[in-house]
Amino acid sequence: MNIVIVEDENLNAEQLAFFIKKYDPTFNVVAILKSNKEIMEWFSKNPMPSLVFCDIKILDGTVFTSLQKDVISCPIIFTTAFNDFYQEAFDSNGIAYLLKPISYKSFELAMSKFKRLIPENHAINWLDFSAVIKKMNANYKERIVIKTVSSTFLLEVKNVMYISTNQGVCEAVDKQGKSYEFRQKISDVMQDLNPEVFFQINRGEIVNINYIEVIEPYFNDRLSIKIMNKTKRLITSSAVTPEFRKWIER
Repeated sequence: MNIVIVEDENLNAEQLAFFIKKYDPTFNVVAILKSNKEIMEWFSKNPMPSLVFCDIKILDGTVFTSLQKDVISCPIIFTTAFNDFYQEAFDSNGIAYLLKPISYKSFELAMSKFKRLIPENHAINWLDFSAVIKKMNANYKERIVIKTVSSTFLLEVKNVMYISTNQGVCEAVDKQGKSYEFRQKISDVMQDLNPEVFFQINRGEIVNINYIEVIEPYFNDRLSIKIMNKTKRLITSSAVTPEFRKWIER
């Protein structure tokens, strides 16, 4: 397995190389890079390695200058003395975040996570794997801000049974059946929600799978959805019905 180290301090790079050989003598450190310039040059000329150990602050700035250009599609284990880059790290193929000084125990835990992600003896499409990592690390909206004339209310997304829209105004209905209005495009709302839990069933409605009570056939290859404690039925569009069927059967 080929590994690249991005680290501008020689002692830290040597320690990582030592840990890698100690963990598995068959692993090869194929490059030690110290700057964004070196990252861009090396990754433009060489095959993608299996793993990258990556410092955050390097000689010519932060490594995110390169990572934002998607030059690295394999998993990255970040190694840094700074604890304020978690979000950027996990938006950039990060699977672990090790704070310096790095112990061998923390190194082993990170490698164990890497090995769980990568099936042995299988070819990996790193671009597809990169998309999977980003999906795993995605941060979805946990609450919706509801503003009224006199106050601001935080509605927990997990309690939302469905969301509908009418003339640019969204309405979220919670598990008690209460409705809350807020202004946002429903397409933008859907992008912020966990697609494992929420599904946009037509142009104007999003449903939470945890509150679906009954699904029945409807006219023209559509489906009628009954939500818990509500008499109103939500109807899928014929265009999304096939995908909705697959979604509920996961």
